[in-house]
Amino acid sequence: MNYTPLTDAYKIHHVNTSTYGGPLQYKQECIYCKHGTSTALMATDGGSFRQCMKCKKQFRATILNNPVANYSYSTQHLKGTN
Repeated sequence: MNYTPLTDAYKIHHVNTSTYGGPLQYKQECIYCKHGTSTALMATDGGSFRQCMKCKKQFRATILNNPVANYSYSTQHLKGTN
């Protein structure tokens, strides 16, 4: 039986690193109350899941980085036909 090592069990890979150039940056503005400050819930994922400092709601932050130039061209073949 193949077990997942404990150090790898909780690693979260939200975004393929080749999709965006450079380190990922996430928008800190709350999606509910539009407050400008939030904290990362897990430092290991770079801050994609955040908690608002004002309303205390948790949300998934949007990525501020632009995708690499050929991303839409390289994924064109993956789109469905329906």
